[in-house]
Amino acid sequence: MSVFPHIGIKDVISVSLSGDNLKLAYAKVSPTRKELVDLVSYEIQGLSDEEITKSIRSSLDSLKLSAPEVIVTVPSHATIAKNIEIPSLDAREIREIVDLQAGRHTPYSREEIIIDYINIGAYRENYTKILLIIVTLSVIRRQIDILERAGLRIEKVYFTPEVITHLFSSTVKSGQSQSVQTLIHVDAHFTDFINICKGEVIFVRSIPIGKQHLISERDRYQMRFIEEVKKSFETYQSEDIGSLPEEIILTGSVREDSELQDLLGKMLYMPVKFFSYLDHVPLASQELKKSLSVGQDSFLDVIAPLINPVRKHINLIPEEIKLRKRFEEKSKDLVAAGVYILTIFAMLCLILISKIYFKASYLKNINDMYAPVIEASKRLEKDFSQMRLIKRELKDRHIAIEVLAELYDLIPTDVQLNGIKFSLQGRFSIEGNSRTMGMVFSFIGDMEESELFKNVESKRTTKRKEEGEEIVDFEIICTIEDILGKTG
Repeated sequence: MSVFPHIGIKDVISVSLSGDNLKLAYAKVSPTRKELVDLVSYEIQGLSDEEITKSIRSSLDSLKLSAPEVIVTVPSHATIAKNIEIPSLDAREIREIVDLQAGRHTPYSREEIIIDYINIGAYRENYTKILLIIVTLSVIRRQIDILERAGLRIEKVYFTPEVITHLFSSTVKSGQSQSVQTLIHVDAHFTDFINICKGEVIFVRSIPIGKQHLISERDRYQMRFIEEVKKSFETYQSEDIGSLPEEIILTGSVREDSELQDLLGKMLYMPVKFFSYLDHVPLASQELKKSLSVGQDSFLDVIAPLINPVRKHINLIPEEIKLRKRFEEKSKDLVAAGVYILTIFAMLCLILISKIYFKASYLKNINDMYAPVIEASKRLEKDFSQMRLIKRELKDRHIAIEVLAELYDLIPTDVQLNGIKFSLQGRFSIEGNSRTMGMVFSFIGDMEESELFKNVESKRTTKRKEEGEEIVDFEIICTIEDILGKTG
């Protein structure tokens, strides 16, 4: 027993809306189980589209569904089915040729029809036989409009003979058989004549006689029905589509061992078997099976796509819906990509923030651990700076004494100094006076020869008279090498 029984279960509705009947089948589908829950049939002959919409909506309200997947089946009498030959074996070329030539097989323009085909197989050299299916766009659009107004969004549009064939083939395991079988599906108002080979449809013809005709006017319509079946065999044989069928499979709203089954066998000289599709459908209740066994409608067309995995070829969805679905899928991909990118970005930010947090915590622990050492080092650095300043001050004083001593040794007796200026940047100037100009230049020469004074030059020399004598005022500038070396 599953712990979460509803996980993976989805609601699926199959609808047949062509003709005089509206049929709905509702199933619960999961990867491991498919169960038919309910079936509904309405007579819609003479009803407006709005009345049909109300009938569908009332059925949905009773089922209480939430966003079900919706499948539409299109019966053969609502389509044009033609067996034609295409001069190519390449799938892409076949598709292009079919698109170009489809308008020749119908009075409608290419823009007014939806086409698709089933590849029957190679025929002669470089020829392919196909079963071409054509349906007018207005038929599909009308069904889509009715269902969308009822709150249903179409996901798929299948060809009824194809889904019936696939259910029958998968049930009786006839998919690999090379022989041809004829499947006659009788519904309330129409009958599908379907020839099958290797589990695929190779020929379709719609017969406008159904169960109601055979019941209401049995004597009149039974022979007409047999004649229509004969005509279908003749048409199939005249078109040289394949070998003759070996047996007839009767199914739909008829019953086993019915008068129709015996009559077909006697008139066509062919074995007639009965396929009871209800025996192969997982129904939710026995009451549902009993109600189906007494009705005149065949629900095989709406049950088949729900129960059997459809290996479909025919896709009758209008192009605008295909484009919308592709756009929605791409939008979902873009949203998913955006979510992935944001998730990755958020994870990267989280990793970065966590790294910053841990490093900050680690740094705080280190700071707390070494806080006393840091404080001691700051005090030590402060003391060292003070000692360095004191040392430099003492050094400067020593240099100043050396400069004055050197200057004392060099100054002539006739020269009188009025002022001495020097800075720690090595700038040095002397102001004074002498009785002769020669004594000033002699003093400059002695200073140039000294190792302490560099770049000695006279900045200013002026003469003046004082008490009848000539006096020379001068200013000498130079640099002191030791100070330059230390400060620079």
